[in-house]
Amino acid sequence: MTTGTRAVAQSSAVNTKPANILYGTKVGMTRIFDGDIVVPVTVIQVLPNEVVEVKTLDKHGHDAIKVAVGGKKRKPNKALAGEYKKADVAPRHFLREIPVAPGGSDLAKAGAKLTVALLDKAKLIDVIGQSKGRGFAGVVKRHNFGGHKMTHGAMGHRTPGSIGCRMDPGRVFKGKRMAGRWGNEQVTIKNLKIVSIDTEQHLVVVRGAIPGPTGGLVAIKQAS
Repeated sequence: MTTGTRAVAQSSAVNTKPANILYGTKVGMTRIFDGDIVVPVTVIQVLPNEVVEVKTLDKHGHDAIKVAVGGKKRKPNKALAGEYKKADVAPRHFLREIPVAPGGSDLAKAGAKLTVALLDKAKLIDVIGQSKGRGFAGVVKRHNFGGHKMTHGAMGHRTPGSIGCRMDPGRVFKGKRMAGRWGNEQVTIKNLKIVSIDTEQHLVVVRGAIPGPTGGLVAIKQAS
C-alpha cells in the first residue's frame, strides 16, 4: 500500500481561499475497513486557525497571515498578550506565520477563522511535521546497518567500520552515515489521500502515517 514519499500547516468569515496551509494536531492512528481490506489511517484535528495579524508587501515587505493554533494558552507574555488583544483573539499554544501569494493577504483580516472546510475539494495533501526525537543512536538503529559477524572472535558487532582512508583523501566525507542524533527533524509526507473530513468536529482522516508524536503540531497543504 502506497502512503506517500518521504522528504528532509474556509472560514465562514472568508468566502475565498486566503491561504493554502492549515495547522492541526495529530490525534493518532486507527484503521478502517474498505470491504474486507484493512486501511491504516491517521486522524488530524484541525481546530480553527484564527488570524492574528495580516502582513502586506507594502508594510512588512512580504505577504503573510499570522495565525493562532491549538488549545488556549493560560499565561502568554506581555508582548504576545498585546498582540492577541489587538486582534481580539484568545491566546493559543502556537503562533505560526503562513506565507501567501502576492495580494493574498487582502483576502483575510484579523479575527477571521480558517477552518477544515478549506480542504473540501482537496483529494491529496502534503503533511509537514517534526519527527519523534530518539536521542543519540548508533549506526544499526539510525541507518539500519547490518552489523559485523557475531562469531569467530569478532568484537565490533555494532561498530560502523571504516569511515575513510587516512592517506587519501585523508578526511571523512560530509554526509557519511555515522552515529548521531536520530529524529527530531522536519519531515514531509507527500500525496496522502484524504479518506474523510468531519467539519463539525474539525477532523481530517488521511490514509497512512504522518510524522510526529500524538498531540504534535502538523502543517497541512494541498498537494501540488
